[in-house]
Amino acid sequence: MFEPLIHPWNQEVWQQLTLEPERSNHALLIHGDKGLGKQDIATSLAHFVLTDNHTQSASLFNAGSHPDLHVIMPEALSEEYKSSNDPRLDLISSYSNRYLEPHSGKPRKTITIDQIRKLSSALVTHPHISKFRIILIFAANTMNRNAANALLKSLEEPPANTLFLIVSDEISVLPKTIRSRCSLVGLKAPDRNSASAWLALQNIIPDTELDTYLSIANNHPLRAIELFKSDYLVSLKAVLTDINHLWMRRIDVTNAAKKWQTLGASTSLDILYKLAVDLLRFQLSDSPPDIYFPVQRSWVSSSSKKVKRECLIRLIDELNHSKSLLATTVDELLVLETMAERAHSLPI
Repeated sequence: MFEPLIHPWNQEVWQQLTLEPERSNHALLIHGDKGLGKQDIATSLAHFVLTDNHTQSASLFNAGSHPDLHVIMPEALSEEYKSSNDPRLDLISSYSNRYLEPHSGKPRKTITIDQIRKLSSALVTHPHISKFRIILIFAANTMNRNAANALLKSLEEPPANTLFLIVSDEISVLPKTIRSRCSLVGLKAPDRNSASAWLALQNIIPDTELDTYLSIANNHPLRAIELFKSDYLVSLKAVLTDINHLWMRRIDVTNAAKKWQTLGASTSLDILYKLAVDLLRFQLSDSPPDIYFPVQRSWVSSSSKKVKRECLIRLIDELNHSKSLLATTVDELLVLETMAERAHSLPI
């Protein structure tokens, strides 16, 4: 049975959203960094609205067959939810199947225009059994321009009794026209003590590593758990070794990129970005209070004196762009080779 999941740091937002949902804007854009529970609060709100004073809706929701719940997400994210061993995610993934077309090849990482067009066709009728119809859109920042324009038409002339719940990690990527037609609901990270106390109660990350993973996750508790489960520190050591070898000319750019692709392109770029930011922090301050990798403080401190600041700043900008490219059809290895070349050129 589906149970709403609202994390402590989101309780105030949840209370505001559920006070009088019928008075809400027809579209809510729930945004914030990864690891804050955006999907949980959006899914819980969908459940709250659809099942309010309607007992049949609850059983249909749990069965994955509620006719007034429509879910759009990238195919790759849907596959990730299915394999997560989390019944909640698997349930939401089952709703997204209605808008995914079978095809050969790798799961698509973007929301396609075909998904939005199919959704638009389903909105011509009234809600079937609930007072409201809910449109859940996860990873909205992966929409290309055509898909975003197609969605904009529905937002400009919303069907009656329809609530759009749009979730995005990167709100700046969405067109201004979409943002302007939504009420913005921003989620914020808890303070360090609250985050640490909550993580300790989950009993997933060893107490000795809580601070390490909270630093890496920029104080985002759910992201810290995700990183711990993925053996992020092992990947960090591997990437750090490769950077040292690049600087000492013990490995070439192509081989480094291939190793990073094996580790996972997204993880490798995340590590490179955070290392670059930490290096810059030490260039700007002898003892910065907050860094991503306190476990590598000594290496970052000494290495920051050996790299060119202008190259470091350019690398950070390009890494930001490269992370967004991974959601497209761009060649991963080519992106990683470019970043390996940039890292290779850092030393003075």
